[in-house]
Amino acid sequence: MPVGTSARRTAILTIAGRAFLRHGYAEASMDGIAAEVGGSKSTLYRYFPSKAALFAAYVEEVGTLTRAALATVQVEGKETDAVLEDTARAYLDLILSPSALAVTRLVMAETGRFPEVGRIFYECGIRHAERQIAAILQRLAERSGVPGRNFPALSGAAAHFRALCEAGLHEGYLWGVYESVSREDVASVARQAVACFLQGCLGQIELGAQVGVQPYAAWDRGRPG
Repeated sequence: MPVGTSARRTAILTIAGRAFLRHGYAEASMDGIAAEVGGSKSTLYRYFPSKAALFAAYVEEVGTLTRAALATVQVEGKETDAVLEDTARAYLDLILSPSALAVTRLVMAETGRFPEVGRIFYECGIRHAERQIAAILQRLAERSGVPGRNFPALSGAAAHFRALCEAGLHEGYLWGVYESVSREDVASVARQAVACFLQGCLGQIELGAQVGVQPYAAWDRGRPG
């Protein structure tokens, strides 16, 4: 993408993001965004064919830096718990950022009237990050090489790990219970999430061996691919 085009697209997303957060998805108009960008609506549509496409691009833009951090999590030469803590901290940095919290609150407010908003956020935000977490878990499983220890790569494990990271601190911050978080808070939640994940994996494996149930099968059932 040419530099000018990239800069223009970034400017559009910045202005569109402000419009979505200020007015809500329904009230933010392509006409208004185009006027603030400083061009015609047809120019805006050359970059984004619909308001839904513009919102999807904005959601992806919000998570760009943390997705880059997830993509560079080092697996080789580190203990499993250290790799998972790095992964948890990167994910927490995303969901606790002011921009991500603002988008999450917006989506929660709008999805009842506009289900496509929830679907966009789920696929472009939550599932995008979850697929990156799954890739890290897959690398850990491949590195292990120990029979019966491939639980990180099991279907549903990434969703379980993600949910453990979101429990507690993120929920409190999202709902306004906490006004700020520290790096120590994030590190503590990351350690707790990893400990629960590893303990839960082992418990799932032991239970599955007893009753013949695949770990995380119920967790993953019915979720979109």
